[in-house]
Amino acid sequence: MSLVVFTASQAELRPVSALIKMRDGLLLQLIGWVLLSISIMFIAIGFIAVMPARISQPISPSVSMWRTALGWVIASLALLFIGAIIALIGFYAKFVPGVGELARARPEFSTASSLIKVGYIGGLVLLAIGAVLLIVIVGVILILVGLVFLVVGHIGVAILCFKLNDAYRNSLYLAAGIILLVSIVFPILGVISWILLYIALGDTISKLQTPSAVVT
Repeated sequence: MSLVVFTASQAELRPVSALIKMRDGLLLQLIGWVLLSISIMFIAIGFIAVMPARISQPISPSVSMWRTALGWVIASLALLFIGAIIALIGFYAKFVPGVGELARARPEFSTASSLIKVGYIGGLVLLAIGAVLLIVIVGVILILVGLVFLVVGHIGVAILCFKLNDAYRNSLYLAAGIILLVSIVFPILGVISWILLYIALGDTISKLQTPSAVVT
């Protein structure tokens, strides 16, 4: 009796590399979101801390009150900036390219990859230009079109989740895809879908990297 171990083939390693890059991107994105949430909490705490003093001294607020407010604002903006950069790097420099690599390795993911690239990259560009031109009507139009593009990218991620479920048979992908579609109307649910996708990718990577063994 002998034990024959089958390691992952080169064809299997390409999707694994893509899935790892996608998962790393989602991790950075989630970390960025945590920092953004903390920054918002800091702003709320600063507002709550300053308001009583502002009400008690409506005409000449104390220097300490302004120092407190300024400190909270600086800390909040710093975390906001850092969180946004980390989230953007994770998504646009890791997750989106990872989906592209997956599509090149397995063509059935091509549609999802195209929608994600066009939707999220196009949407980001349009939102940036629209924000610069916000003082004129064309800026508002560009922002609205950019939001539509982002919805297209969002749908692309949902399709990606459904395709991942078809390929790797993990119901977390299916749940993530459904919640992503629902989050178009209820955005607060979106974070749940990204967490589920992160967990599912980890499970798939683990299974693909584990050699199969057959006793003969």
